[in-house]
Amino acid sequence: MKNRLYIIIYILVALLMPQHIKAQDNNALRQIYLQAEEEYQVGRLEQALQLLQTNINGFDGNLKQSAYRLIALCYMAQDNSTQSENYAKLLLQENPYYTSIQDPIRFEELINRLKTGQSATITTASNQAERIEEAPVPVTLITEDMIKMSGARNLKELLIAFVPGMTNVECNEEMNIAMRGIYSSGQEKILIMMDGHRLNSYATNVARPDYSISLEKVKQVEVLRGPASSLYGGVALTAVINIITKRGNDIDGFRVKGGIGNYGQIQGDVLFGQHYLNFDVTAWANFYQADGEKRNIPLESQLGVIPMEGDIIIGGFNKKPTYDFGTRISWKNLSLMYSSNFSKTVAPYSLSYFFAPYDYSKYGLMDGNAPGYASTAQHVHLNYKKTFGKLSMDASITYDAEQQNRYQVISDYFPAEELGYVLIPNGYEAEIYPTEYTFQYCSWLEQNCGVSVNGNLPYRLNSDHNGTISFGAQYNYFELMSSRNLEGDMGDRVLVEFHGTKNLFPGIENSADAYFQLKHQWKSFILNGGLRYDYKRRKNKKSIHELSPRIALVFVQPQYNVKLSYSKAFVDAPYYYRYNTLDTYSGGEELLSEYLHSFQLSISSTKLMKGLEVELNSFYNKASNLIYPDGLVYTNSGTLQSIGAELVAKYTHNRLTTTINAEWQHVVSSENYTANSHSIYNIPNFATSILASYRLGYGFNIRGNLNVLSKQTWLYQQAPEMGIEPEERTLPSRAIFSMGLDYKYKALEVFLDCHNVFNKKYEQGGSSIGPIAQQGRWIKLQVAYKF
Repeated sequence: MKNRLYIIIYILVALLMPQHIKAQDNNALRQIYLQAEEEYQVGRLEQALQLLQTNINGFDGNLKQSAYRLIALCYMAQDNSTQSENYAKLLLQENPYYTSIQDPIRFEELINRLKTGQSATITTASNQAERIEEAPVPVTLITEDMIKMSGARNLKELLIAFVPGMTNVECNEEMNIAMRGIYSSGQEKILIMMDGHRLNSYATNVARPDYSISLEKVKQVEVLRGPASSLYGGVALTAVINIITKRGNDIDGFRVKGGIGNYGQIQGDVLFGQHYLNFDVTAWANFYQADGEKRNIPLESQLGVIPMEGDIIIGGFNKKPTYDFGTRISWKNLSLMYSSNFSKTVAPYSLSYFFAPYDYSKYGLMDGNAPGYASTAQHVHLNYKKTFGKLSMDASITYDAEQQNRYQVISDYFPAEELGYVLIPNGYEAEIYPTEYTFQYCSWLEQNCGVSVNGNLPYRLNSDHNGTISFGAQYNYFELMSSRNLEGDMGDRVLVEFHGTKNLFPGIENSADAYFQLKHQWKSFILNGGLRYDYKRRKNKKSIHELSPRIALVFVQPQYNVKLSYSKAFVDAPYYYRYNTLDTYSGGEELLSEYLHSFQLSISSTKLMKGLEVELNSFYNKASNLIYPDGLVYTNSGTLQSIGAELVAKYTHNRLTTTINAEWQHVVSSENYTANSHSIYNIPNFATSILASYRLGYGFNIRGNLNVLSKQTWLYQQAPEMGIEPEERTLPSRAIFSMGLDYKYKALEVFLDCHNVFNKKYEQGGSSIGPIAQQGRWIKLQVAYKF
């Protein structure tokens, strides 16, 4: 650790030294910019333009953004709309998330027009700023207005509302989501990032789309639909989600928000942001807790091996609130991000095949946490950007640490003597049969240190041929530092702490990768191809080598847009599966990577009729080596071939805004995966979300969200030793309607939301033994004020 600390200090010194050397030059350039701004204010536009354009190559970071903005304003004042738009585009290339707040109305409208519709700008698809039409794969862009329109309470609900192919699946212990029918016991197949920084655990590959990711700080969410390992490596198997946080000028002040609701809901948010000439700061803090909704489960309807009288808790986040706080600070070309998150939901049922209600109040705290799967994460990202002529480079240092505590209830009543299950407490020779309020507990501490370098080099061969060459490399050092596994009874009595057996074993793994991407445009055609090489040296000294290609052809026209792409992705078997000998979730160190090949064809248009935007996408997926549970042990035995079609449409007219996303998918073939001959278990063949928002006037806005799913098939399957034959069962189709009402008066905002308005009772399956009851009618009132 000491050597790594020295290396980080040396890199920091190397990054900061050029800033010190160039301080005098930057001060001079800042004075030039201020002089140009004074010339603009008094109407001496030519003089302002001459000052800025003469020195434009010397400006860096926020100062360059400000220069592009001021040049665009000067041309706009001269009624030169072409040049004004050109420099506004350069501004958005420097900062795709620039928000116009105190600019003239004409310039604000120009920025909004360039950032929406056909000119919407993203960075995730090709690791560079580009319009959605140019992106090599289907992209869903969720803006701040769309977040408000959805009424989503967490990231999972937001994704289901707007991203075709994303559906809810249950895993009992944590929030989970499937993409095009592929899912696991946790959300470990989709890469979730914040401002390009990975949030997925390096031990489990899991990132939870729950309340530990506050939506208040989000500027927009960019979702790549389909494999993306050619840029992002492992975990980016089925999709990539990049959460773009607000910058200081997006907030421009201090905003507080608080809310209460039924079932013990309490939520609080604080958001601060300021932007100065070369300095930008954002800070956020959020917490959420809920007692949860109790639902009685009759004995005759229970599926576990030991049915128990009692209630389950749905949607509980209690005993310790979920939180998300952090900050992002930028100064010239240097930026620093820090965030800390905590999440723990109440598991409705006891673990695995027991799958019964339990008395949550009878179990004590373990390391400060009540029963459930708790995760406390710290993320640090230091980034430095520099331009060398046409070449733009950035270098990053990252650090991630995560404490995970898996506190699982076995059963309120456990007939250990009948089952022949004996424990010998540490330090004793006598045998003990655990009897009631039994539990198991596994905790571990992990960390990852990383460094990366990325570059983009634009080129122009002639008036018809131009493009960008992108490249990068990364190194990661991962360590599972310590772990603890124990079992007990009486709700808080520890009987045995395991060491050599039933353990998650500490260890170290190193990984490195490099990628190359070419984006070439010839008239209306864009060729986008890339290849990434990933290397990992596992704890057992064995190495894995992966190549992930992507090739896409894009045809851009004023009236429509066509994309054809192929990509291959992988995700390495999680460390957690490979190096534990627990009774549940074990796999073995020989587990291999999972693979997904995908072909996609997309057609989109914003010109069919005024106010209407439409995208149609079709896909063929071929997945192999999928990790599949054989009883309680995971193996690389699953294969799945599926086809599907997706529709995304948005219509805006006067005060009305509506969106619809829909997906149909069909299983072509499968083996050792949760599917039959035509559908994937716990995944609907058809799903759609329809959202609408209408401005009533006088500051009021009403919105609604209808989520419709076709019937689902699920497989009831108990432990092989139980002698129960697997049985296919069906969940009926459903339609869940939610709505909300907003009111805004100056700096005051009020939000009233009702989830599941008609209190429909329904269940959802997933990786749990059987379907789990979902939330009924939940109501929440929130009030926000900006200072």
